[in-house]
Amino acid sequence: MKGISLKEISSDWRAYLAEFLATLAFVFITCLAVLSNQFYGQIGDVGVALAIGFSYAALVFASAHIAGGYLNPAVTLALWLAGRMSHIKAVFLIIAQIAASFAAAALIYWIFGSNAQRFFLGMPSVGIGIEMAGAIAIEAILTAALVFVVFATAVDRRGPVSFSALALGLYVTCATIAALAISGAVLNPARAIGPAVLSQSYESLAVWLIGPVTGSLFGPLYEVVFLRKGKKG
Repeated sequence: MKGISLKEISSDWRAYLAEFLATLAFVFITCLAVLSNQFYGQIGDVGVALAIGFSYAALVFASAHIAGGYLNPAVTLALWLAGRMSHIKAVFLIIAQIAASFAAAALIYWIFGSNAQRFFLGMPSVGIGIEMAGAIAIEAILTAALVFVVFATAVDRRGPVSFSALALGLYVTCATIAALAISGAVLNPARAIGPAVLSQSYESLAVWLIGPVTGSLFGPLYEVVFLRKGKKG
């Protein structure tokens, strides 16, 4: 096994910084959209979904060519499991994403204070009466589909690579509309972990960790079924 190279870490610092900034912006916007809906109730769940999906598309478009972590530890994990990313890069991208989640939650608290704390800093929520197992299953399935879109449009060069960010934004928007009121439609541990920890609300955090991590397993499956087979043709 190769050791950790200081040169490898330092050479990619721009990628980690870009991933941190893009994830920070994404989590901040998503929390802000949820709080705006909670405070004033004017944008509705569809408005929240549009804010999440459109911001994700824009920020992926801006950062994917620099960092390639897709602002999401589950997607980064999928790329690593499929052999599309080195061990050290995956680890540092995930660290950047999680740090950004905490930074975004801290910014929300600094700006809104106790008003945001009452709504758990814009953290998503699992619907009333929804069992944890069901919520985890929804998050896993939706994350697997997200990974499918990433691999089909960004990794697989036979796909529409130039439209990857648009496809991802459209998918995240649709998934959020479909599941926001049921499982929270997180699909991304970075979206939840910072707000959950800083607001000390851990009740549903397992849903947004276990579900997306399980969904990330679709990455190596796509690699084996579609990409390795495609190389022979």
